[in-house]
Amino acid sequence: MARPARLAAQGLAVALVVGLLALLVWRVANGNDKGVAQALKDGQHPTAPAFDLPWLDGRGNLDLASLVGKKPIVLDFWASWCVPCIHESKRLEAARKEYGDRVEFIGVDTKDFSSDARHWQSKHGITYPSVHDGSGSVLTKWGGLPIPRIFFVARSGKVVGELIVEEDLPRYLEQIASS
Repeated sequence: MARPARLAAQGLAVALVVGLLALLVWRVANGNDKGVAQALKDGQHPTAPAFDLPWLDGRGNLDLASLVGKKPIVLDFWASWCVPCIHESKRLEAARKEYGDRVEFIGVDTKDFSSDARHWQSKHGITYPSVHDGSGSVLTKWGGLPIPRIFFVARSGKVVGELIVEEDLPRYLEQIASS
């Protein structure tokens, strides 16, 4: 290999190593915050992080803070590419029939295309309203992937739980519906 080509290859390798090292340092410095999910695991009940996202149906935006104090909230983070989201969203759709007068059900379509999300909701009979978090920035504040992630927010705005597949959905619904 000619000397200039070898120097260029070595320079590229050094730049790649420096870039990966910088990414690692950034990840260590910024990656410790797991958001709401980690706070719940640590026994805390954090205030629901605020967001202002567009409704999937195009009727404007939802400011989550505008719902606090009115009804407890179930937030369902989902995407059209998420196979387990189908089952969980259908469970929430059924629960909405029983608790919808006392609990607000909101979907948060994340890391997805809004047109795919609208089609997915229609195809699977999901009627509770959803907002669009295309970049996933809101999902990150709540704990990031994997999805589905379902959170329960009391009327006060405090997050009281996250549904873990093995846990009982009615237990959380009863807890927030009576708050």
